[in-house]
Amino acid sequence: MKENEKKPGGEHGAEFVEITMIVNGQPVVIKAVEQQPLQVARQKALEETKNLAQPPENWEIKNEAGELLDPDKKVGEFGFGKEVTLFLSLKAGVAGV
Repeated sequence: MKENEKKPGGEHGAEFVEITMIVNGQPVVIKAVEQQPLQVARQKALEETKNLAQPPENWEIKNEAGELLDPDKKVGEFGFGKEVTLFLSLKAGVAGV
């Protein structure tokens, strides 16, 4: 194992983050793998809350401070820790489309 490789964990080194996504006020808990892009968790949250009328890319992901998060970044790159609360909302201007 090289110096710069991640420490081994269960599930072939996969680390999980428990993300509570608030979708239009409705909370849903998603177990996300740190190596997956954040958009995977967004997709799961939308499916579980039945918010499928708009494509996933029309939904913004924000943290509790209201900062916009990049859905293409891996979950582990954000440094959330073991659990985090995020907010999904439609981007301005797409709700009526």
